[in-house]
Amino acid sequence: MSDSVSRRRLLGVTLAAAAGLPVAAACTSRGTGAAGDSAEALDVLPSATNVRDLGAVGDGVADDTAAIAEAYAGAEGPVVLYLPAGKYLVSAWPALPDYSVVIGEGGDATTIIHQGSGALFALEGRHRVAFRRFGVHVTRPGGSAVSLSACFRCSFDSVVLRGSHLSENFPQFADQQGVILSDNTGGTTFVNCDINNFGTGLVTSCIQNYVTASKFTNNYVGVLGTGGDYNAGLSIVNSEFVSDNDPDTTSTHVRIDGPANDWWITNVWFEGADVAISAGDPGRGGPAQFGLVNCKVAARSTCVELLHCRQPYLANVLFDPDLDSPPTPLRIDPQYCAEGTAVNLVSGFADDIDLEAFPPGWSVTARGVISGAAHVGPLSLRAGPRGGDLLEARDATGSVVSAVLPTGAFLSDRPEGGVVLRDEAGGYWRLSVGRDGALRTTALGDVRPLA
Repeated sequence: MSDSVSRRRLLGVTLAAAAGLPVAAACTSRGTGAAGDSAEALDVLPSATNVRDLGAVGDGVADDTAAIAEAYAGAEGPVVLYLPAGKYLVSAWPALPDYSVVIGEGGDATTIIHQGSGALFALEGRHRVAFRRFGVHVTRPGGSAVSLSACFRCSFDSVVLRGSHLSENFPQFADQQGVILSDNTGGTTFVNCDINNFGTGLVTSCIQNYVTASKFTNNYVGVLGTGGDYNAGLSIVNSEFVSDNDPDTTSTHVRIDGPANDWWITNVWFEGADVAISAGDPGRGGPAQFGLVNCKVAARSTCVELLHCRQPYLANVLFDPDLDSPPTPLRIDPQYCAEGTAVNLVSGFADDIDLEAFPPGWSVTARGVISGAAHVGPLSLRAGPRGGDLLEARDATGSVVSAVLPTGAFLSDRPEGGVVLRDEAGGYWRLSVGRDGALRTTALGDVRPLA
């Protein structure tokens, strides 16, 4: 027995053991012949039930709802269901037991055409259900592909979920949703998946779930974090959000519409939206943590807007335009995002991000610039091997106005500068020196000078 076959048989045994059932009861193959041989050749679990053996046609014309329901009839444990290449018209899908598997021959080869209302796969309180290598096309307004409620450790691998939303028919399918994660569903993984052409591609009100190596295309809203109960959170890694530049195709790629939990977006490409990322609702709430790291973000209007966010962290982000006119790279609400961290943010259409975009409480590190950082405790400066000033103060043009020399001496390079001292009564005085070397004082009044 080859290693691959051995692993397949081991997985079949594991699925059955998880439910405390014998393999034959958990995953019964109802037929042999050409369909069964095809399943084995395509590295499908040998114990899988082939829907063709149950009467499913998969020609895109016949209704296969009843044949697929037969696969789950009387099942008390996990079912492994195999769908050979084809188009399967269905109006509903039976409830899937824990540890079940639905597997096809490929995201574009095996397609389930969902003609019913509501969610095709509606799981409630289920665990470790796996979906592999098939596609779903949702055809009715208001329909959805997947709904997970109070489910844990379910997984999607190489699955294509497609709605019917297009710019030409907007807003007819604006209510379609690709994936709905609710009621504390957790540990859900989407790997190498495509979620396309929905009103909302993925909506979550729970934490923590994971999207990896996946692509969101032409959704009006790609990902929506909602609920307003401090729960919604998501990790998105090594993925893409893309669309055309028609405003009726995509409005926002990632939107967090109120109080939420942790959001981490890493190594992600964004293009083709009016606003690429919108985090929080002013005065209402936003993510407890928000991280955007190693991303390329393009948009028509605004690349990233932080409207309410407790602990934003942005690092190594490139901002780009989608149109000839440049977007606003970064918009931060100074009241509800008063503090945050930004490191190495650059623009593909202008100079580095203007420091004026950041509220005073932000710690910003750009190329050769650090802004807003507060140092607690002794700050030590040591002369380098090339010499030069220990510390320099520069004006807006970059000219040095004062410095601390390598000897530790203070130097003011402008006659009108110098040291400002405050007297015991609260008045301010400027100390300067004349051409004769004599020290002079100039009264500045009782208001702390700004220059």
